[in-house]
Amino acid sequence: MRPTLEEAKRMYPHRYTMEHRPYWALRPAPNGRRYAPQYRTDAEWYNNTLFPGESELTDRHHCYSTGETWPLGQWL
Repeated sequence: MRPTLEEAKRMYPHRYTMEHRPYWALRPAPNGRRYAPQYRTDAEWYNNTLFPGESELTDRHHCYSTGETWPLGQWL
């Protein structure tokens, strides 16, 4: 069963949106640049994400996101 947006936000803290920056985005990338948010909002991330049971690309611990909009470009 697909989680609600609020459940998904609690379950997947590694998403990077303009509303939520995960800990891994605080450090520079290996290329020395800064990672940029993949989506403008958490709702946009949610609408572009498959959750466990929705695709063979997911498992019980991982979701699968596509259609990144890169609102600030791919690097900061």
